[in-house]
Amino acid sequence: MSTEETAEKVKGLAKEVAGKATGSDELAKEGEEQQKKAQKKEEAERLEEQAREKKQEAAGHAAQESQRQGT
Repeated sequence: MSTEETAEKVKGLAKEVAGKATGSDELAKEGEEQQKKAQKKEEAERLEEQAREKKQEAAGHAAQESQRQGT
C-alpha cells in the first residue's frame, strides 16, 4: 500500500465524517468517492505487481526450458 493512497483514504474519511457531522451530504459523498478512488488505485498497483511477478516467473521458466533443450 502506497503512502499516497493511504493519505487519500484518510483525507476522504475526514471529509466523509465532517460531512456527516455538519449535515453536508455533498461533502460526505465527496469523501466516500475519494476513499473509493484511492482503494481502486491500490488495487490496480497490486495487480500490476502481480503481473510483473508472473512475467518474471514465465521468463525464468522459458530460460530453464531453453537450457534443457540445449538452445
